[in-house]
Amino acid sequence: MDMSTLLRLTIATMFCFIYVSSAMGSGEPKIKSFHFSNELELGMREIVHCNVIHGDAPFEFSWFKNGQLLKDGQSISIRKTDDYVSKLVILKVDADSNGNYTCRVSNSNGFDEKSAVLSVKGAFVGSFNIRI
Repeated sequence: MDMSTLLRLTIATMFCFIYVSSAMGSGEPKIKSFHFSNELELGMREIVHCNVIHGDAPFEFSWFKNGQLLKDGQSISIRKTDDYVSKLVILKVDADSNGNYTCRVSNSNGFDEKSAVLSVKGAFVGSFNIRI
């Protein structure tokens, strides 16, 4: 095999590799936006889902409120329903439920995150002093 044929084969192989790599895309997760109901009132339950729409499993899901990691507890339930979905349940919304919630999904290729603000009707945070 002469040098020009070898060079052409090498270049053709490189183009094939680049084409296949770009066609496969990256395995970074992409998640769908979520939102909270605008009709939430004190005492109601709220459920939101974090859905992975692109990327390579396995995924790790994390939920945050105002930048602080959320954990399963008395007022919040966090469940991974399958390989691509995590569910956040606020069992009984109150004034402390107001805030900015973020779902973060990561895998070995990267991460994605989406956020939404929860605002409960009739919920006031803080105290008021009224003098007459």
